[in-house]
Amino acid sequence: MKIEQVLVHYLLKTKQLTLQGIGVFHLDATVPDHIDSDKSTFIPENAITFEYNPKVTEDEGLVDFIVEHTNKIKPLASSDLDSFLSLSRQFLNIGKPLTLQNIGTLEKLNSGVLVFKPGQLVAQKIEPNKIKEQETEGEEQEENLFNDYQKARKSKIGSQSLVIILVLALIAFIGWAVWHFGLDKNEPENLTSTEQIVPLKDSAFKSDSAIIANSQSANKTPDSISFNIVINEYPTRPAAEWRLKKLTSQKRNAILYTNDSITFKIAEPFMLPPSDTARILDSLKRYYTKAYLELK
Repeated sequence: MKIEQVLVHYLLKTKQLTLQGIGVFHLDATVPDHIDSDKSTFIPENAITFEYNPKVTEDEGLVDFIVEHTNKIKPLASSDLDSFLSLSRQFLNIGKPLTLQNIGTLEKLNSGVLVFKPGQLVAQKIEPNKIKEQETEGEEQEENLFNDYQKARKSKIGSQSLVIILVLALIAFIGWAVWHFGLDKNEPENLTSTEQIVPLKDSAFKSDSAIIANSQSANKTPDSISFNIVINEYPTRPAAEWRLKKLTSQKRNAILYTNDSITFKIAEPFMLPPSDTARILDSLKRYYTKAYLELK
């Protein structure tokens, strides 16, 4: 279930939705609570108002509501909500509107104040603590707030693998043709290669890395943006270079950079649509607990 669906139902149930660092949405108290109805609920756009307040903190009730409807433990639910809102604030800060599905759109004025353009509130019935079984090679995965991305990338693995095999075969043929027809016939026939062959290891860590890389290549659109998933920060360059060498040896697409010559960052770069950034961060957090997103 997407986090936007949870926000809609929480607003409909409590008549108030507090998003930390953004503000508070209010729903007209006369609007009935139809969460238990078998039909979708439509609320007029003028029934929702917004109060800008960047000082509001996390709503414990909202976190508990996310836990109830996603089967996540509370710390993970809180982390998902914080990641979603942190990314939302970054979009607003660079002048992009933030659309909360079925609630409305937020835009940032030059003065720094957020203004709200309400939409039509639509809420579909949800069932607490319902776990959806994924039909992916007999494995069952926990449904999370960004599950759409997980399903989409797995459906592409088969076709992408075939494309990769064909490309590698074509490259091998071109290399053979250049060697066969382009080299001087007087060159010695026994050529040796100094390139070290590194055996591949079958591990979930590298498998997931390959899936993300394939998904990144397949999902590029004109709306794609550049961003980094920062793995960790180091106070000295030698320490950062040591970590970069380690990740590079594991076939990770990692880079080293600094914004102030004081803190050195190790990150993985991406070029994807804005809607995929939070999903990528959620996936990589399984391996890098301190990971966070930084727009270029």
